[in-house]
Formats: sequence, C-alpha cells, structure tokens
Amino acid sequence: MAILALTIFVFTIIRLLVAVSNMLTRQWLKPGAPLADQPLVSILIPARNEAHQIGKLLEDILAQDYPHWEIMVYDDLSEDHTASVVQHYAGMHKKIRLISGKPLPAGWLGKNHGCHQLAAEAGGKFLLFLDADVRLGKTALNDALAHQGKFQLELVSVFPRQRMVSFGERISVPLMNWVLLSLLPLILTRKSHMPSLAAANGQFMLFKAEVYHRHLFHQQFRKQPTEDISMAKEMKKKGYRIHTILGSRQIECRMYTSLGEAMGGFSKNVIDYFGSSFAMAVVFTLVTTFGLIPVYLAWGFATMAGLLIMTLAIRGITAGISRQNIVMNIVTAPLQQIIFTSTVALAIYRTFKKTNTWKGRSINI
Repeated sequence: MAILALTIFVFTIIRLLVAVSNMLTRQWLKPGAPLADQPLVSILIPARNEAHQIGKLLEDILAQDYPHWEIMVYDDLSEDHTASVVQHYAGMHKKIRLISGKPLPAGWLGKNHGCHQLAAEAGGKFLLFLDADVRLGKTALNDALAHQGKFQLELVSVFPRQRMVSFGERISVPLMNWVLLSLLPLILTRKSHMPSLAAANGQFMLFKAEVYHRHLFHQQFRKQPTEDISMAKEMKKKGYRIHTILGSRQIECRMYTSLGEAMGGFSKNVIDYFGSSFAMAVVFTLVTTFGLIPVYLAWGFATMAGLLIMTLAIRGITAGISRQNIVMNIVTAPLQQIIFTSTVALAIYRTFKKTNTWKGRSINI
C-alpha cells in the first residue's frame, strides 16, 4: 500500500509541476507586431450543419486587421442552410468562396475529406484550418502569423479560450485543458523533437502551405478522428517545427452547448490525450478519482490532505491558464471528476463497439 501511495503522491507532484511550468512559461498567443511582409493566407473552413455559426466566423474574418487572405468554405452536404449563408457572404465579398461537398468516399472521415478538398483549392503561402464554431478577435490572424515568423514554425496550433454558458458545459468543457495542461508542458511542443510531446487542435491550425502540400496530412490521416494530434506527431517525426499554444480573447470557441454534447465530443479523442493507450487513460482515471484512499490508508489524514490540496491546486492553475473561472473549477471538481470518469468509460465502450456518431454521421473507430 505504501508503494502505491508513494506512486500516486509523486505523480500528483509531477502534474502540479507541469501545470506550474505552463503558467510560468506563459503559453498564450501573444500580440504580434504588424507584418511588413503580408503573404496570402488561405482560410479553410469545413462546415456541416453550421448555419447558426458560420456567419459569425465570416464576420470575424472580414474584421481582421490583416488584409491579405482568401476564404474557402467546404459545405459538407449540410442538411441546414449553411450553403445559403456562405453564398450570401460570397455574393458581397469576392475573397469568399463556397465549395460544394461531394459524397464521402469510403475510408474517409467527413472533416478530413473536407479539409483535403479545401487545401487542393487553396493558393495561399499559409493554410489556416478553422472550425466553424471558432470566433476571432481582429488581431488573431496577424498574431498567429507573427508567432509563426518569430519561431520559424511549420505549424502553429491554438487551443481557443472556451466560452461556456450552461452549467453542463462548465462541468465538462474544462476537462480537456485540465488533462492537457497537467500532463504536457506546452513549451516542449516547440522545443522538443520527441513526437510523444506533440499536441495540436484542429479548431485552429496554421500550416506553411509548402509543407502541407508536400505531405497532404489530411489524406495521410483520413481515417483518424484525432487527425490533429496525428499530424503534429508526424511533423515532429519529420523534423518540422511546431508549437501548440493557448488562445486568449483573440481566439475563442463555444465547442458544445450541453453536457451530453460535450461528453459525446470528448469521448472521440480523450484516449488520444494518453498516447492512444487505454491502460494509461484508465490508470489516470483511477488515480485522479480514488487516489486519496490509498494515501490515507498508508500515511493518514495529514498526508491525504496535502494530496488533496495539490489536486485542487492543479484544478485552479489549469483553470487560470485557460482563462476560466478558478473558483468554479475548484468547487465543481467532484462533479467534473464524475463526468471525466464517465467520458473515459464511454470512450472505451464506443471503441470496442467500433462506432461513434458526429454531425449526424457514423464514425468507425
């Protein structure tokens, strides 16, 4: 019991140190100076049933203080008015173009196929893949390009600041950053060449076009639900420079609108946060859920209290780094842990079932 307790205690200390390192190294997308050279950026948006979102994103892009861009939206056989919304904007702005979707070929996932089709039409020096639910402040594009130029990166990926409205969102959406920011020092996504220290978020991925076209990443990983992480690892293997950082107010997103939607979404990729290892995901879940018990049995209340303080500190620090409500995340920690455990269980169940659903389509896992 003492060895188990010691292992849990040391693991928690390591997670706390990782969270502190992310706080101290300030891994946010920072304001960048206006670029003297203004290369063309192809902004590529795969969209399926996004009529309620796509117009807001297009308005955000039109308001950017960086002027040299083109927009292409791939309407992936939407069952709503996505296409007509995009056509409305395209009729007013020549730099906006709608690409009508094709039937999904065998062996492809819908988003990956849409991104591949968009890239084939793009003419920019940079390719920026955006999800339709992302919102951009007016400096977002310039700031991302400035960050790319500062570190000469082939990929800049950003985790947007999450907007949460309902209570269900507030007890589920923070889990993504809670895991990520306590297990991965984001600075190492840039400084380390190890593929295991790679991360990316498909909501915002800015590629050097020549590198993307050389490898056709969405085609390479056409069957992968977590193609963003796979692409980041592959780029590190090939020696490319990447950096994954956090967005502040210049890049935001409301990913989900309910608890059920959030759990369904996270269940698609939560295992990949642990290197696609079910064993690691289960161990992490057990340690973070029940770890206090063996520590108490081995060393008593005082040591258990110390572990609890570190555990809550991790919640608070990762919430602060993510620009989330710190008090809310600490107070709802027990509920969040229940949701996390349920999401991992759902991910395992759906993987063994070999199917999932998203945007009205079945996904083979």
